[in-house]
Amino acid sequence: MAMLNIPSSNTDPSYRYKMPRLVTKVEGRGNGIKTCIVNMTDVARALKRPPTYTTKFFGCELGAQSTFTTKEGEGDRAIVNGAHDTSTCQKLLDKFIDLYVLCDNCHLPEIDLYVKKGVIQGACKACGWRGDLDNVHKLATFIQKNPPDGGVGFEGEKVKLDKKERQRLRAEKQKGKDDEGGSEGSGENVKGDDDEIETEKVKKEKKEKKEKKEKKEKKEKKEKKEKKEKKEKKDKKKVEEDEDSTVEADSKGPASDSEVEELCYDSEETQDVIKTLSEFVASEGGDPPVADFFEELRMQQLAKVFNHNVRFYVAIEALFGKTINGKEIPGKAKYLAKVIQNASMSPKDILWGFEVYLVNNPTNEKKYPVILKGLYDSDVVTEEQLLEHYKGNLGTPGFAVAQKSAKPFLDWLEEASEDSASDED
Repeated sequence: MAMLNIPSSNTDPSYRYKMPRLVTKVEGRGNGIKTCIVNMTDVARALKRPPTYTTKFFGCELGAQSTFTTKEGEGDRAIVNGAHDTSTCQKLLDKFIDLYVLCDNCHLPEIDLYVKKGVIQGACKACGWRGDLDNVHKLATFIQKNPPDGGVGFEGEKVKLDKKERQRLRAEKQKGKDDEGGSEGSGENVKGDDDEIETEKVKKEKKEKKEKKEKKEKKEKKEKKEKKEKKEKKDKKKVEEDEDSTVEADSKGPASDSEVEELCYDSEETQDVIKTLSEFVASEGGDPPVADFFEELRMQQLAKVFNHNVRFYVAIEALFGKTINGKEIPGKAKYLAKVIQNASMSPKDILWGFEVYLVNNPTNEKKYPVILKGLYDSDVVTEEQLLEHYKGNLGTPGFAVAQKSAKPFLDWLEEASEDSASDED
């Protein structure tokens, strides 16, 4: 495995402090996409920090949920939601190193980290520096609640205790000796360095506390698993019910005029759906299977709750992006046809989708005749349907702009229709 200096910004080839290069792997797709840091445990071990710290730090910096788990058969897994490349993660790791691994004085990765009275501190084994580390970062709260094992660094370093703690430990030690008959004096006669005390009792208490915590976590994990299984069953049942209701809604036909006017095609939530579906199309090389595309679209519709007209508009945005080339339409007509047939959409509802597209992407106004020709050539709409639709006077979003832009193509259709009629005569 390739090794890097600690931090990787240090270019000295003879530098002796090394760590493995981060290895990341992007898993899943759509809303479930996540980044797995494969060797987080090895990297954290080289830094002498718990892997939970580095994983949590990535989550804080990237504004994403992060988890570190250890399971039988799977081993250690550090997961950060979202797709993040290796270079980004490596830069964040260097930032973590600068805050919680490097000494403020000699800048060597030789500090032991510990939490004392709720304050994160460090003690350098190379130059002897002692002081506070970053207690403002979002990670600081997590470290304060989950201090390193022993609470005094990874080497079991002895740290100075306050006067009250020293007196308590002396009294406990003396009491133990009195009970065993090993000492007749008072606690004041106990010998030892008042500034450096490390008792077996403290270690034992911490060990018991850790075992208790692990037992509690195991129980919570089991309960969480049972809840998850229950929720999955419930969600599966709900999806089946939603599918039934969707089939019923499909059989009723497209939305009415009043519904069309109230569609939330420009809401932030709808734009999020478009982004998710666009990423899905891109992940499939721009040409996903029709069934997979429609299933992803329908799942988004069930999750976000919008009608078939908005669903058709979302499909247009996801397939073509911000600019439509008329030559693209025949190649992607199969996706449009699937969405149209599933909801038995009328020509008015089909053209509504493209008119709304013009409202949100006005740079396509001049191209609208070419877009209509692509739809006409692909048999998405017929000549009669186009002429009838744009002879009307609808007040729906984008109709007036589309009607004006479509005039050259509509004139051409009428001339072609008249020529055809005269030929027949």
